[in-house]
Amino acid sequence: MIDYDSFEEFYDPVTYDLECDDFDADFPVIEQWAQSLGSPLLDLACGTGRMSIHMARHGYEVTGVDIIPNMIDHAKSKAVKSNVSIDFVVADARNFHLNKQFPFIFMIMNAFQFLHTREDHEAMLACVREHLQSKGYFLFETRNPTSRNLLEVRNPDGENYTLPDGEKLAITQQQHYDPMTQIQHYTRYLKFSNGTERINRTALRYVYPQEMEALLHYNGFQIHTSYGNWEQDPLTATSPAMIYVCQKRK
Repeated sequence: MIDYDSFEEFYDPVTYDLECDDFDADFPVIEQWAQSLGSPLLDLACGTGRMSIHMARHGYEVTGVDIIPNMIDHAKSKAVKSNVSIDFVVADARNFHLNKQFPFIFMIMNAFQFLHTREDHEAMLACVREHLQSKGYFLFETRNPTSRNLLEVRNPDGENYTLPDGEKLAITQQQHYDPMTQIQHYTRYLKFSNGTERINRTALRYVYPQEMEALLHYNGFQIHTSYGNWEQDPLTATSPAMIYVCQKRK
């Protein structure tokens, strides 16, 4: 049972960007598929526009969808500063209707894990099917439920950041995995150098490979390929990630 708001960490997009905006390991794969499929692109659960802005800089027409208004507002501001035009939309990945189809839809940064139930997964996949062209591809990423991902603290020594205004931020965390719901519960403690403290809680759902194959199959998708990381290595039992590229099942 989740008795808290699992989106707490996203209400502060500046802090979110400190942790995520410099990540670029997924750029080559998204670029590769976009180059072969063309515009327009749909960045589902786009956050503050990290990938949307990157692809718009490369000349692609991009739509970015995210459920958190704060994230979309910040993404719009970043797009203006980057001198790119992106159609950012506040909408739930489980219930959005853009009256438009795309040859390439992607959902990255493990956003899939914020879908906590089978009903959530099915609703999102139905929306993707609605917006995916007949020969289009849907790429998404989620963490592989390895013992390391499930049981080991990712950053046991904590993390330290410097905010744009020079303020310091230290983050530590605790975690607990519930095998019955397959949900990893994270509690993150944020301490700012000005004395402010904040607690963010996050719930991440894990899906196992065989479970994922069935989920996709029975929701009208076929797996084209899968990777175990952004270097495109094969998916194995020890891979850190599960990255799937799917098409509508005929």
